[in-house]
Amino acid sequence: MPMDAKDVVFVLGGWAHARGPLYQRLARAVRDAIRRGDIGAPARLPSERDLARTLGVSRTTVVSAYRVLRDEGLVESARGSGTRVSPSKVAGASMPPVVTPTLRLLGDPTDGVVDCSSSAVASVEGLRDDLLRVESPDVRRLAEGSPYEPLGLPGLRAAIAGRYRALGLPTDPDEILVTTGAQQAVELLFTFFGRDRGAIVVENPTYAGALDAARAAGARVIGVDTGDEGVRLAELRDKLERFPVRLAYLMTRCHNPTGGVMDDAGRRAVARLAARAGAPVVDDMTMSDLVFDARPRSLLASSGGDNVVTIGSFSKLFWPGLRVGWVRASRPLIGRLARMKVVADLGSSQLSQLVAERLVGETDSFAAVRRSQLSQRLELVAALLRRELPEWSFVPPRGGPFLWARLPHGDADAFAAVALSHGVRVLSGRRMSPDDSTAGHVRISFVAEPDALRVAVARLRAAWDAFDGSGAAERVPVQVVV
Repeated sequence: MPMDAKDVVFVLGGWAHARGPLYQRLARAVRDAIRRGDIGAPARLPSERDLARTLGVSRTTVVSAYRVLRDEGLVESARGSGTRVSPSKVAGASMPPVVTPTLRLLGDPTDGVVDCSSSAVASVEGLRDDLLRVESPDVRRLAEGSPYEPLGLPGLRAAIAGRYRALGLPTDPDEILVTTGAQQAVELLFTFFGRDRGAIVVENPTYAGALDAARAAGARVIGVDTGDEGVRLAELRDKLERFPVRLAYLMTRCHNPTGGVMDDAGRRAVARLAARAGAPVVDDMTMSDLVFDARPRSLLASSGGDNVVTIGSFSKLFWPGLRVGWVRASRPLIGRLARMKVVADLGSSQLSQLVAERLVGETDSFAAVRRSQLSQRLELVAALLRRELPEWSFVPPRGGPFLWARLPHGDADAFAAVALSHGVRVLSGRRMSPDDSTAGHVRISFVAEPDALRVAVARLRAAWDAFDGSGAAERVPVQVVV
């Protein structure tokens, strides 16, 4: 069977933003996707008609682009078997489509583009210099210690465990595994529980990186609807009873992308359902410190005992390049995950962990700074969207850096491509759903500076005016500069 046209469109990125005749831009984008491994050999490309319809261009444009690729020897065509990538030119099969924005956008245009797909404020204003400074005695002390520390630096694990205790959840350092960001924590858990087509329940929509991890693990993904009050409990109960679920992955404290927050009663109900089903539940608390209403709430883990695994991270609160996350779980599970992590990387960066250890004590004070920044920028973006795009609908998030907006019509993948051609990057909701049911939504980040957010919304308005509701019209894209 040919590749799904929507998957091909996705890996092409912002191809229409380039220069030159449209068919040459398309040929260049397919060529780049083949060379990156997004399209491997001997993958069968979509038919000219299907790809043209999905892209919103004429069939002649696709025919001409395929002809360029055939002339270069990158693809081969045969009557009755379509167009395939030439094995003689490409090593290896296609890589799984990656929906995590940072990886997906490698090679996309950046000059003059306002990025509304990012997830963290690009500033550490308010943190003291001594917290961020690594000096030679620090490095020498690390060098003279254990060579890898695959579980994480003892001081950092103790600090994280101490923070959980302060939140009312008794935790021992042996119940903490430090990971290279929360993404590695998700990947380790999904690989462990999802191997051999193991069933994993996720919210719908969910964190795009979780779907990446599930796909890479070969897991069977089962979606459960979620909203601004959290996962639908009746539907979660139904899925846990009907399917042999090995793991449930939820974000009860601050959901990505909706910004929803589940109340304490809901958390207790989730813990009871998971315990009854015998399925561990992961509570991803990566954005938990960014809930605008910062009143203390119970942790799901406090109701579920060893049946609940918690994920955390410093990157959303401090800065994305601080690739330090963790898993809190029972000692036996931590041991199994640690053995998998050793195979992956032997151990996370000790310099990053050293900085993270110092920052644990700053979590509450710096979270207040971040919440203030984000709530002000949310207020700005929400007002601008209501004024410029009143036909769009959204529920203001209760926390986090994202606004989850529903388009009145059309496919979000196609609109995201049009938006990029107008100089603003958003993430299509299709890429945050296990079944494409959120293809009519876009995720808009509001972490950029206020002036950039004003430009972004103006460009979204222009992009929406140019969007025909079924795909990107065949036109010369607007060229933009900041």
